[in-house]
Amino acid sequence: MTSMNTTNLIRRILTPVLLGAVASSLWAAEKKPQPGPQRPSLTEEQRMKHIPPLPPADKPLVGNEVVFQEIDGLVVIEAEHFNAQRRDMIRRWYINSAQHSPIAKPDGDPVNVDGAGGGAYMEALPDTFVTDADRAIDGLNLGLHPGSVAVLCYTVHFSQPGRYYVWTRMRSDDEEDNTLNAGLNDEWPASAKCLQFQKHTKAWQWGNVIRDPKGPQYPRLPAWLDVPTAGIHTVMYSMREDGCSFDRFILTTNKDFVKPEGVGPAATPAKAGKLPEPIAAK
Repeated sequence: MTSMNTTNLIRRILTPVLLGAVASSLWAAEKKPQPGPQRPSLTEEQRMKHIPPLPPADKPLVGNEVVFQEIDGLVVIEAEHFNAQRRDMIRRWYINSAQHSPIAKPDGDPVNVDGAGGGAYMEALPDTFVTDADRAIDGLNLGLHPGSVAVLCYTVHFSQPGRYYVWTRMRSDDEEDNTLNAGLNDEWPASAKCLQFQKHTKAWQWGNVIRDPKGPQYPRLPAWLDVPTAGIHTVMYSMREDGCSFDRFILTTNKDFVKPEGVGPAATPAKAGKLPEPIAAK
């Protein structure tokens, strides 16, 4: 057999094999699960319960021109001073204050402005994940994938890059509303995934830890975000459990930062734009 005949024979044998391998690879790629929540099918009754119509979003209290700033390694921001809200078709953050009473239902909690910094706070609604007996559905009343549901955005100018430890003030009023996720520039590192707080305290509390990925029974780990460069970045918070109440947050380069008392330090002034006055109680 000539070398040309041998080459043709090899081509006839290998071509179907190679084509089959390519087809299998393409099929596997198409079947590969995409990142983000894979929502289960729901009955109409379940849809009405877990995906009720949402009232319009609150107009942000600050405009896009507002840029917060880090000063001497410290940033302090009121939760209600978000620049924008994203991915809020299923769950949405609503302002609670003497002038803002959310009408999204269900919501088992009254407005609790007593002790809230700036006289206001944010609440993720509707709230259908209240007890262990309630059905938890990722992408609906649960955000296991950080940044996938109800995202608040804060534009911040950092004068120095580096590691910033995350302190968050929130309130838990039931058994399933005591976690949050934090991120930077729409990246959601494991170091700020599942910010963990005591549940059902019915009081404002500061926390700076995440749940250990191995499980809630393991010791908590400190929460932090790495700011890659000096300049403007977007700090983000996303819902993890609906019904969560979020008051304010601190980013600090001080690893030994002492847990704040009460509402904590004064909010850092804006580098650009004007911040509103605190909302007075009625």
